[in-house]
Amino acid sequence: MNQKKNILKQDIGINQRIPISILEMALLAELQGNATSDYFRELVSTEYQGQNRIGKAVTVINRLTKKNPLMPYLMENKDRVELMLRNKPNRTLLFTAVICSAYCFGYDVVSLLGKYFHVQDIVTTDLIRQKMAEKYGSNRSLPNALYCILPMLIEAKLLERPESGVYKVLKVSKATEEAIDVYKQSFLLNNPTMTENDFIDTFPYFEFIIK
Repeated sequence: MNQKKNILKQDIGINQRIPISILEMALLAELQGNATSDYFRELVSTEYQGQNRIGKAVTVINRLTKKNPLMPYLMENKDRVELMLRNKPNRTLLFTAVICSAYCFGYDVVSLLGKYFHVQDIVTTDLIRQKMAEKYGSNRSLPNALYCILPMLIEAKLLERPESGVYKVLKVSKATEEAIDVYKQSFLLNNPTMTENDFIDTFPYFEFIIK
């Protein structure tokens, strides 16, 4: 039991928020074959100071881009992905997919939010923390990770925070099928025993999309 909890705690992974503007530049660099550790370090140096924080941010960017299991799919469709970045609803789905493919913790947060947004208009930080602790345990890493993930989802325009500790959904409408497909791929990466034939659109992860 304790061993299982320790494994889940390690799975949280993310310990530094990355602004979406920086993630976009890093993603484009990776798609275009121009991504290097030095370039990533330059990017995060515009946002953070101190070698420790910069180092953490570079590690997170690497996981979001180079080491992201979604990246092979994005590379195969890189021309379409670059076009997605010019469209607001597509950007939301793309960035959310990138975050949730890199970090199962992010996927779990989005799925949890989708579950509660299906039946209520707002979700509080306390509720998110309580429900996530049931899987990941109550420890210092949990609120830190939420502080990383939730602001990124707000910047990606998946959520809004009308007041401190309160979140509302921003439904994504008029996204292209290509962007929805990327989002579906991020779901399948987190659910490897499933396929698109399993009516995956009914899962809470897809609560944010209006077709």
